Amino acid sequence: MFRGYTLGEHSFGISTCWWHGNKRDLRDLARDVRNLGLNGVELEYRISRNDMRVIIPMLKQHEIHVLSIHNFFPKPEGIEKGSGDLFLLSSVDKDERKRAVRYSLETLRIAHEVGAQAVVLHLGRVDMPNPFGELARLYKERETRSRDLRQLVDSLKLSRKSIAAKHLESVLLSLDVLAKEADRLGILLGIENRYYIHEIPNLEEIGVILEKFRGGPVLYWHDVGHARVQENLGITKEAELLSHFGRQMVGLHIHDVHGLEDHLAPGQGKVDYTYLRPYWGEVDLKIFEVHPKVQFEDLRKGVRALLHNNGSRIAFP
Repeated sequence: MFRGYTLGEHSFGISTCWWHGNKRDLRDLARDVRNLGLNGVELEYRISRNDMRVIIPMLKQHEIHVLSIHNFFPKPEGIEKGSGDLFLLSSVDKDERKRAVRYSLETLRIAHEVGAQAVVLHLGRVDMPNPFGELARLYKERETRSRDLRQLVDSLKLSRKSIAAKHLESVLLSLDVLAKEADRLGILLGIENRYYIHEIPNLEEIGVILEKFRGGPVLYWHDVGHARVQENLGITKEAELLSHFGRQMVGLHIHDVHGLEDHLAPGQGKVDYTYLRPYWGEVDLKIFEVHPKVQFEDLRKGVRALLHNNGSRIAFP
């Protein structure tokens, strides 16, 4: 529908999540993207069908370009709050999993229509309580409770492993359907590393998934903030994710992290992005994914600190 736009060697964009809740108007989308010196946007799950009525004219006039879409898109009618975990591709309930697949297929078809290269997927979770509150408490007390934090993480990993297999099986069944449609449409699927320990996929599961779909449209999507938070908690080192899957990446979500708080503008946290140097030139899609509370000037400063010449290369110190 809106095809015909050819991406350059590198594509730098921003997720539309930034426009939600910070009083910025979607009608300013094209102008904001230009002022940030970026190439396009990632449409994400908070965008409603009404929002799309604002965005579609910009697409038709080539004022903005869609680089990627974050499942589930658009936000289904009657749903107050969109989410990448609105439906679970990992569900062992057959009807729920089929519903997740059905809405994901809709996302893929829209991605094809708007000329997006990839769809970012959350794959679901293991059926266990979310222990993040206790992990966060021990992290804050880590100077005196670091041993307790390590022991809790080890215990949670064992508990997770004992029940994860059935959920991974559901994920593989879901991806089998989605991969076939993605291949038909010429869309890549980016399976994203997650924030919480009970979410799928972990390091081992990413390897299983990529091996099963080797040579197909299923690739790895690396979220810098999620990886750094898991490393800070002692769950998985980011270097392991990149060493194993860095050559199979389709995209990056770029944001900064301070402790356990992510989705900050580059420069607002503690991330030194120089470790991305070996992978930077090989990743097609680089998306700034920042919280709506981030101010425009802080975001622009962060983008400029990383990129030179309208986003054509990274400014590594």
